[in-house]
Amino acid sequence: MKPVSRAVDRLLRGLGIATEVDRASALDRWAEVAREVLGDDAVVTRAVGLDGATLVVAVPTSAWAAEIRLRQTALLERLRSAAPKSDIRSIRTTPTAH
Repeated sequence: MKPVSRAVDRLLRGLGIATEVDRASALDRWAEVAREVLGDDAVVTRAVGLDGATLVVAVPTSAWAAEIRLRQTALLERLRSAAPKSDIRSIRTTPTAH
């Protein structure tokens, strides 16, 4: 399987989309990371997109936005461990759409 993995990696890099694919892994890992850093109640938050190296997270209240800002360093460290190639450098919150 490793030769196939390397071939896919080369293809993605050749197409110039490898970084975006790597960053998308942060979207997939958000729920796990948020739960580890913020606790089980973090289930109310949801990664909704990427803006370059910024992960966009929907939150239900301003209190959640503040908590994520306060804990951003820990969240980014955990994201780097969970999705090492994502190169996410910041987290921006947005209100949850109702």
